[in-house]
Amino acid sequence: MTEGAETPSWIELGVIAKPHGIRGEIRVHLFNPESTLLQELAEVFLIGDEDEEPALVEVESARPGPKALLMRLVGVSSREDVEALRGYKLCVPRAALPDLEEGEYYHADLIGLQAFDGNEAVGKVVDVIDYPAAECLKIERPGGYLEVPMLPRWLDRVDVEAGKVHLKDLDDIPLQRRA
Repeated sequence: MTEGAETPSWIELGVIAKPHGIRGEIRVHLFNPESTLLQELAEVFLIGDEDEEPALVEVESARPGPKALLMRLVGVSSREDVEALRGYKLCVPRAALPDLEEGEYYHADLIGLQAFDGNEAVGKVVDVIDYPAAECLKIERPGGYLEVPMLPRWLDRVDVEAGKVHLKDLDDIPLQRRA
């Protein structure tokens, strides 16, 4: 890598779940089922194990399927090819995402933000968990973590530029102990 070059910040869009048929079509579990971004891309990066370099692959086709996105990637032509890629994440560099409107943010932008309840620092956002009932911020704290629903009752505001997420009424949120 050249001096001063930055490693891209990867945004995970989905994961290869399993083959669809026998001719190399892939069932992809989307991390955001409402997103159509993977259907619009001409190429995507595959990321497997941490020690593997991301691989740029060309998207041949992508279409909605029952409970998953169905994709074809150039060079993937059999059920066995898909099985070898099972668990690989489909990613794009953060810079490739569309610009957002004022007040909008991507979940990936929330990771690392400092969480506050009023003026009191309560921890750091380490994950965004997508439960069926609500998305939750996982806030790392001494002795454990909080899972705070991203709903108006608990989420006051997000200030990505300042590196802060402002929460409220955290007395109702139990501290989860690490296992």
